Amino acid sequence: MRPVFGIKLAGLVPRWATVAELPRLCASLEELGADEVVYGEHVLYGADMHHPGGSGNIVHRRTEQHSDGADVFVLFSAGAALTTRLRLCSAVVLGAARPAAVLARQGAALDVVSGGRFVLGVGAGWYAGEFEALGIPPAERDARLEETVAACRELWSPGPSSFDGKWNSFTDMICEPAPLTPGGPPVWWGMKGTTTAAGRRVATMGDGWIASESSSVIDIARSVDTIQTACADHGRDPSTVGIRATLALLPPGLQRPHPDAVIEHALTSAVRLTAVGVTHLTVPLDSYELDLDGLERLLDALHHHFA
Repeated sequence: MRPVFGIKLAGLVPRWATVAELPRLCASLEELGADEVVYGEHVLYGADMHHPGGSGNIVHRRTEQHSDGADVFVLFSAGAALTTRLRLCSAVVLGAARPAAVLARQGAALDVVSGGRFVLGVGAGWYAGEFEALGIPPAERDARLEETVAACRELWSPGPSSFDGKWNSFTDMICEPAPLTPGGPPVWWGMKGTTTAAGRRVATMGDGWIASESSSVIDIARSVDTIQTACADHGRDPSTVGIRATLALLPPGLQRPHPDAVIEHALTSAVRLTAVGVTHLTVPLDSYELDLDGLERLLDALHHHFA
C-alpha cells in the first residue's frame, strides 16, 4: 500500500493565502492530488517562541492587529465544505488546554460535517508560557492530555457517559452531535515516541503517532520500534497503527534552491522515511515554499515513485 501524502499548511503568515482564503487553498490541494491537509495550533502566542527542536521558532512582534494563524476547527469546518475527499488532520491540537467535553464536542461535530474525514492529532504542547497564561501548570500537560483523550472516548461512546478523573468528571452526560465515525474520530498522538508512556498511549488509546518536524530518521525508527513493542505487549496488531512524519526540512538559512532540487530532496526523504515504517508523509510548506505548480509536481513525483 502506498503512503498517504499530506500537505502541512504554513503556521504563520501563509504565503499562499490569507487566513480567510485557507479553506479555498484546501480545495486546491485536493485538486492537486493531496490525500490530506495538516494544520496545528497555538491557543496563544508569545512575542518570541523558541521551539526546543528548532523547527517551530516564532517571532510574533507586531504593532498592528492582523491575522496570522487560523483556528484549526474553524478552518477544517470551512475546508470540509469545499472538499469531498481530503482528510483533515490536526497536528496537533493542544488537548490539555481544553475541557474534555469541549474537545469531544468539537471533534464529533467536525467528524460529522466532514463526513468522517477528520483526524484528531493531539499533543501536550511545547510552549510553557501558553499554558501558564491559560492558568494550567505546564507540568500537568501530559497527564491532562491523557485524561482528556480518555474522557473524549467515553463521550463518543453510545448512551449516557460517565467519567471520574482529576480534571474531568461527569455522570450520565451525552455529547452532541454524536460522531459519525463509530467510537469518534481517529486519535493520533504527537509526542516523543521513544518513551514507554508514548508507546503505551499510542498502542492502547490511539490510531497513530505523529513525529515532530525536527525528528531525524533515526529518532523515528526508534520510535516505531517502541510503538511496535508496546503493541505486542498490549496484544495489538502494529499494522493497525499509522506513523506520520514530515519530509526532511531544508537546512535553515539555505538560499532557496530550484524547485527541482526541492522535489529531489523530498523524494530522497520519502524513501528513507517509508523504509523505517512511516505510512503518512507530510510536505512542509513553511520549509519548501513551493507554489501550487511546484506542489503539483512534487505530488505527481511521489505518486509515481510509490505507485
